[in-house]
Amino acid sequence: MRLVHLVGPGQRAWFRRCRRAWDLGSPNRQNLEPRSIPFDLSRAVRYALSVWYFPGMWEWPRAIVLPRALQAFDEAVARGQGQGEASEQARVMLERYFAWAPTVDAFSPVRVENDFEANVPDVRNPGQDLADGEGRPVRYIDRVPLLIVDATDSYWIVEHRLVDDGWADLDELLLTEPPVAAAWGWERFYLGMEIAGTVHNELRLTAEEPDDGEPGQGKAARHPRSRDYARSRAAGRDPAAAGSPVLQAETVVQESGGWFRRTWIRRTRTEVDGVGERLSAEVLDMLDPGLTLYPSPSPEHCGRCYFRAPCIAMNEGTDPTPILAAVYQQRDFDRPEEGRLGGGSWSMNRGAAPPPQWRKPPP
Repeated sequence: MRLVHLVGPGQRAWFRRCRRAWDLGSPNRQNLEPRSIPFDLSRAVRYALSVWYFPGMWEWPRAIVLPRALQAFDEAVARGQGQGEASEQARVMLERYFAWAPTVDAFSPVRVENDFEANVPDVRNPGQDLADGEGRPVRYIDRVPLLIVDATDSYWIVEHRLVDDGWADLDELLLTEPPVAAAWGWERFYLGMEIAGTVHNELRLTAEEPDDGEPGQGKAARHPRSRDYARSRAAGRDPAAAGSPVLQAETVVQESGGWFRRTWIRRTRTEVDGVGERLSAEVLDMLDPGLTLYPSPSPEHCGRCYFRAPCIAMNEGTDPTPILAAVYQQRDFDRPEEGRLGGGSWSMNRGAAPPPQWRKPPP
């Protein structure tokens, strides 16, 4: 039995979408996953980006890093047997991204694909942490895709979004919770570091734009540089049409490159601390022994769910056990993840000090 009760962003998302699916897949419940896991194109893209932004190679010429990043993508596609038109489009998109990124990357990467754990507070008892019914501490776990530091020694958490048909609405980015929860958890995992905000790095699979030049050869941004943060107000917005009150002013900067858009959002202490309070309340619901495990069928929920077949069986009143035994298996948390590149090149005990100069590439 695991010594801690772990809760991640995926569990939170499915708990909100469908409690039956959450019960089947949660590591703290039935802990099931399909024996054959569908290929995840966004994960392959993140593998390539983790190589591109690997701190130990940040000062290397981009022409040297480029083939390594594309190779990481190709290997991830081959492992997942994801060859197809979408993978070919994604590779072309990455080549364009590696031409555009040097023109706007005015920061230093600190960590890539870094796991963390943070104790979940007990919202009922300030100053105390939650424990489950067996006395195990409850911890929030997640993985930070990219942690960067800007010219003012401010730290930002970057999330990569693979999009198909257009950009996310600004309100969606302002309200999205997982990267803010990662900021909350990281500050508790790495004491002494404060996260200034979140960066939402959107990459489109298709776009009608001219070529951005040779990959990795774009004119480099000043590295690093001070940023001027514009004040973006929800002026002229119709509250009735939007269905919600006009949002208060938020500090937002957007950089766009046709195929790509990067949105910087400075987060307030209220936003970051509020995530911890909501997480605590949500985990208390998960731990409730009287929790009702009802399904929440909808095209949006069921279309992305791995557990449609046993769910249909349950709705029809038949025993789902044969389906679960044939199609699903227990998730193995100790299984190494192939192709993963993570961590940084400076010690975790350095507090929030600025990163050192990275090593130059070998001759």
